[in-house]
Amino acid sequence: MSNASISPRLFFSADDLPELRRHFSEGARFTAMRESLENFDREAEQVFLESEINFEDQCHHIRRVCDVMQNMAFWHLMMGHEGALDLALNATRTLMKYPCWDFFLSDSKVLGVQGAPRGAIAMASAIDWLGDLVDPQERQEWLQAMITKGCEPCFLSLHHIRYPREATNWEINPKSVMYAQRSAYPHDNARRPEITQNTNLRAAPTSGLCIAAAAINIYADQKPVEMESWLEMCTTTLTAMEAMYVPDGAYGEGVNYGNYTSESIFMAIVALRRSGLGEPEVNINWLGNANYMLNMAMPTNLNPYEVINIGDAGRHRGHAVFQHPDGRAESRSALPFWVAKEYRDGVAQWFGEHLAAAHNIWSLIFFDESVEAVAPENKPQVWYSDLDWIVARKGFRSEDFQVSLRSGIGWNHEHADRNSIIIKGHGDQLIVDPIRPPYPFTDPDWMMRTTAGHSSILVGGEGHFYNNGVEGTNSTHAQAKLLKHGESEGSTYWVSDATQAYRIANLEIKNVVRAVVVLFDLETVIVVDRLAKWKEPAKFEARFFADNWEGDATVSTSADGFTIARPHGYAQAKVWGRDALTVTENKLPIAAKRAAKHPFVSVESASTMLTTIVTAIAVGKTGEAAAIISFEADEDGVTVTITSTQGSRTCRIDDRELVPVIELND
Repeated sequence: MSNASISPRLFFSADDLPELRRHFSEGARFTAMRESLENFDREAEQVFLESEINFEDQCHHIRRVCDVMQNMAFWHLMMGHEGALDLALNATRTLMKYPCWDFFLSDSKVLGVQGAPRGAIAMASAIDWLGDLVDPQERQEWLQAMITKGCEPCFLSLHHIRYPREATNWEINPKSVMYAQRSAYPHDNARRPEITQNTNLRAAPTSGLCIAAAAINIYADQKPVEMESWLEMCTTTLTAMEAMYVPDGAYGEGVNYGNYTSESIFMAIVALRRSGLGEPEVNINWLGNANYMLNMAMPTNLNPYEVINIGDAGRHRGHAVFQHPDGRAESRSALPFWVAKEYRDGVAQWFGEHLAAAHNIWSLIFFDESVEAVAPENKPQVWYSDLDWIVARKGFRSEDFQVSLRSGIGWNHEHADRNSIIIKGHGDQLIVDPIRPPYPFTDPDWMMRTTAGHSSILVGGEGHFYNNGVEGTNSTHAQAKLLKHGESEGSTYWVSDATQAYRIANLEIKNVVRAVVVLFDLETVIVVDRLAKWKEPAKFEARFFADNWEGDATVSTSADGFTIARPHGYAQAKVWGRDALTVTENKLPIAAKRAAKHPFVSVESASTMLTTIVTAIAVGKTGEAAAIISFEADEDGVTVTITSTQGSRTCRIDDRELVPVIELND
């Protein structure tokens, strides 16, 4: 086994190697990661590097090269595997052959968006982990490539993002394979630097520049003259990205993009600190950020690492191996492990071990076994985020009842989903928002991103305001606001006003307010929609989507309700309205194969100026009797009674005003 004398120093030291190697080789916690490296087809990868790679693919192929560089270099560092060393060296030398590492240009200069940051981090890691196994002259050549193909493009993109009015139009390199994919009907990139200020794509080049600068400071024989300006950009941008997080540490782009952003930032902080370049002051609520990740978890029988799918948070399904849909394991554990290590937080440690999906090499690097894991309580609880996202749950197990409401403002990667709900019970997602609609606005399935594709409200067949996609999946001005909430023994309720989001699309809309009542003991959700127009009457529609990715959901309707059933659980609903209601099953007018995965129930009123729709949804376990739901209405409101084997509860809804008043009774 090698003991490279000059390394490692970037993310850990030589003193840390015995413990890292012990965890790698002996610990059951990282067995799957170790086996994935051991079983990696190195021979096939050598063939790819030598004869199949396209040096104008700065997206998929460069990511593959960078993954191999890091994984094989780390494997050799852990176990001294010579085959891994050969492949790591070959992959790094292959990366050197790329004329550029990214496909965005500005005035013919390469911009660092994702490819260049990825290449810079992979190169820095390979230099750090391979150490003096690399000839000193070759190492300096690697560093020079990292400077010209990594640092300079990353700095340029960050400069444009920082000063968007000075930026020239971003465009796709005509030589790149990405040009053919995006040039026929291209996005408008005029505002892209401005839009990127508050997205994950600012974190990526920041991390690439910081980590590359740290490696240069450690290993370069001569520092580039631009080093000082790079470091100023690093510290300024890291501080600026504090604004991407709300005070409680939550992050609006959703779980997976949030993890990508947070991981980019904390790894940059670690590299700068360890390389002697200083400790940047980044005031992000890291404990809160890990808590956000925990509370957005929604484990199911199908996927113990499922997340609440707000916006583009979820991952594609329908693959033979769910956790590896594109050859890369889903992993979010490096962040909570780092938070646990940095702040001695046991809950973050527990989350990293149990709900943060597969472990990768970064998970191992930042894991500290001296932090004792502390499991969150499995009991009825409500999480209120500063995002105005709300989650009620009975616990963190797959079988636990769980309900979420998406209120709040717009964020990058958002959907037109204000006031949408998600319900899980008995291991199944029962009421959902369809997972991962397409990103390109040219895709006919783009409508899945609109309100029509969510468990929310349509007015006259139209949803709330959303962008047309020509600038990407960026945020809009559509807002919902949490007006009030309350708790009593065994229950909670929330009231969210999304009128603004609808009215900026249609000024005739007067009121779109949704109240959600959660009865923990009876596992029942009461959805109250108070809806109004200003002048012309319209039909008001509440949609409730089912999860039919695997083809094992059934949807049935009746005159006064519906049932959505999956293998382990079901949602049985009864509806009531101030005006006549029509309940139907339907599918979106998109490609039939995709539409079949996302059937929905429509609860639609007769044309009216003002109405209330109440949908009471009882969640049950397959094979067990459903709760009995009844309504008793008068001119002031309606009383909902739910009776099950667990007991009986009533909920009084006063709808005399535009904002319904909720009264819960035992």
